[in-house]
Amino acid sequence: MNIIQLHKLLLKILLITTLLPFTSAEEHIEYYSPQNIRKFADFLYEQEDYLRAAGEYQRYLFSMSEEVSESEQIRYKIALCYRFAGQTEQAIQNFQSLLQTYPDAQFASSAYYQIGVTYFLIDQFKQSSQFLREALPHIADARQHAEAEQLIGLSYLMQKQWSEAGEVFKTLQGSDVIPVKEKASIYHNYAKAGAELPTRSPFLAGVLSTIIPGAGRLYTGFRVGDAVTSLITVGVTGWQAYDGFRRDGLSSVKGWTLGTIGGIFYVGNIYGSVVSARVYNRQVEDEFLTTLSVELPY
Repeated sequence: MNIIQLHKLLLKILLITTLLPFTSAEEHIEYYSPQNIRKFADFLYEQEDYLRAAGEYQRYLFSMSEEVSESEQIRYKIALCYRFAGQTEQAIQNFQSLLQTYPDAQFASSAYYQIGVTYFLIDQFKQSSQFLREALPHIADARQHAEAEQLIGLSYLMQKQWSEAGEVFKTLQGSDVIPVKEKASIYHNYAKAGAELPTRSPFLAGVLSTIIPGAGRLYTGFRVGDAVTSLITVGVTGWQAYDGFRRDGLSSVKGWTLGTIGGIFYVGNIYGSVVSARVYNRQVEDEFLTTLSVELPY
């Protein structure tokens, strides 16, 4: 063995003796220990892989020792994972389960708030406002309490309850929570603008079309051609029905046939005008609310 081969052999021995302790240490890592399961779950949560994170947190719950405070925290994070993953029903169920198990614990206040937020995010605005109104006494954190009140006001806005929303945001303009206070004036202006939208009265639209067929459609912004068509259709059938009764009396087939058809068109013209007023109002309000979405905090 020459000197070069000897050097190589000594280098290999040195490397083996150096790396052997690390190899042994790796072989003894307990990947399924509660501590490592929790670390992996936290990693998935940070990576926004929420459904897998929820599964790992569930595994951690089953493997951990009975520590009430940590169990509450993990259950809260599981519910958050479902909310962020778009699994809203499971999120609400998990938040409610947390409240039933730990009604007065650390994360109870946040759980109440998150349920209201989840209802809002799935466009169940009535449920969101009703739930949060009942939950307000249980939301102890000052910031979340103010944000819950803000969310109630936003739910009123999305339900087009302008006066109720205006009252909420008028009150919140005196809030001690600065972000909520700053937004309150903006949302209050939306409530005032919503109450002043150029809407159309369904009753008036119906009355106008009762007097002059098609007039209600003109009032609600429909095309002139639609209004003229209604006027001509009702007018022609009505005149022909009159002509039939005038010539043949009450036994006139033409009179009864065209009179029935004309009556249907006449009633349809009134009903259509009422509906068109409601459609017009809905379109105006929905277009207005799309501008509000830019200001939403979610």
